[in-house]
Amino acid sequence: MYNFRNLISDGNKLAFGCSHTYGVGVDAEQTWSYHLGAMNFGVPGCSSDLIARIMPKLLEQYNPSVVFVLWPSWTRFEYENSGIYHQSLPTDRNRIQFMETATDEWLRENFNKQVDTVEKMCSDRQLFQLTFFNLAPPLMEYACTYPKAKDNFHYGEDFHRKVSEIFNDMLVNNIKHKLLYE
Repeated sequence: MYNFRNLISDGNKLAFGCSHTYGVGVDAEQTWSYHLGAMNFGVPGCSSDLIARIMPKLLEQYNPSVVFVLWPSWTRFEYENSGIYHQSLPTDRNRIQFMETATDEWLRENFNKQVDTVEKMCSDRQLFQLTFFNLAPPLMEYACTYPKAKDNFHYGEDFHRKVSEIFNDMLVNNIKHKLLYE
């Protein structure tokens, strides 16, 4: 259903997220998930809803001990139309129809609901999760200083290497950060 970039065949670690997990603009061997030895289940343009929706089957299939999530923006959400799921980004041409119901309050509640769902699914696994706001100082130097990827929009390999170092530090030291978003 989705075109995942899995070069890792050992399903002991799984990585979820959007294009910054998938690695748009970098080679698959340059992604943060690859540096961690995790199977990459990043989906460009995805929402927290999609992560919570696809995760149960993948957890059942691979039974990993470790799950990493670099959450997409809390402003993204998923909607279903005629049996097809769509990811609503701020640039979605259908976004206007949701503007009254998808208020900032609703978007934050929806994001938090999906985070709670994922946390419950991973209750018997090690779960490490971050947002881009968690990556801001003091965890990471300013992300805007990292070189861009080949697409000149997403971050390049230096960013991915740093994210993998942060996740690895969380894993080794069993550090859990409170998720931050604005």
